[in-house]
Amino acid sequence: MAALVLRARPALAMRAMPSALALRPHSARAPTLALRALSTLAPPPPPPSPPSGNTESVVEIRSAQEFEQLCVAASATPPPVGGPVIVDFYADWCQPCKQLTPKLQQLVEGAGGAVRLAKINTDHLPEIAQALQVAKLPTVMLLHKGKLVDSFQGVLPDASLKQFVDKAIGLAGGPGTNAGPQALKQAAALLEDGDLPGATAMYAELMALPEIAASARAGLALCALKDDNLALAQDMVAELHKQHGKDLGLPDVRKAISTVMLAAEAPADGDGRAPAELLALLETNPRDHHARFEYAQTMLAAGDQAEAIEQLLLIVRRDKAWEGGKHRELLLKLFEALGNDHELVKKGRRKLSNYVLI
Repeated sequence: MAALVLRARPALAMRAMPSALALRPHSARAPTLALRALSTLAPPPPPPSPPSGNTESVVEIRSAQEFEQLCVAASATPPPVGGPVIVDFYADWCQPCKQLTPKLQQLVEGAGGAVRLAKINTDHLPEIAQALQVAKLPTVMLLHKGKLVDSFQGVLPDASLKQFVDKAIGLAGGPGTNAGPQALKQAAALLEDGDLPGATAMYAELMALPEIAASARAGLALCALKDDNLALAQDMVAELHKQHGKDLGLPDVRKAISTVMLAAEAPADGDGRAPAELLALLETNPRDHHARFEYAQTMLAAGDQAEAIEQLLLIVRRDKAWEGGKHRELLLKLFEALGNDHELVKKGRRKLSNYVLI
């Protein structure tokens, strides 16, 4: 279907447009973007703290500043925080736009976060359309690394439209490249493999994504703990409670909080009795719950979670209400720290349920 000619609008000064818009055509189909001398400038550097809007799959641009942030700067920001941006110029009166936009949106939302769609109503923001010489509707542009790399006008056949979106996905590195959960898994894998600087850097970058900011902060708490910086880990947990109260129930957030709490409650080096001494006491008196609890803490500090769980379960089995149930409290924190999918947790929870029912 032929594109509609854009309704004439009085020329508007581009004072509001940022000076760093370095969009240059990379396609014969792309309209000339006569941004005067601006076209020769380098793309803007990635913003230190990308705005929250550029983390959404589909966003409505409402100002020239948002265009600079959520289109140009976001496209110049590497994944997972940024990535390619498809810009859809439309108007409410444009019938072809009403056919194209829903199809574009469906394709973008199915890309797993690899690419984003920015919609611009030319009646509301004529200055942007004029600056980019958008003469017909619909007009769609693809921005990558702060530059225009492709565009088309009118309504493409479905296969061609998919090819256009697939090109954007390819520039991002493939489907799901920008997806927050996938990036969190990558950061967790780095931490598990001992790459503390890499994990810390990635979690810090992911803090810019509001939908996973709590999980990223939780990851930073674990990084701090791994770096033997308990004070910083506790600060991170405090910030979780302060800024992400609604996300405290997330499994990875609960795990981080419990892990930090366990570290904070562990006996300081030199404060507790030696494991051999505690075992000797338990051989003499198996019901010395204080010695058993201390031994469990010692094993936990040494990284022997299995032995710590067994010792705590023994106290539960023999005295559920001992010391106000602090043994059960420690046990549950340990379960949270390990995660529900951990085999030790599965076995431990089954035993705990049986002991509580006895």
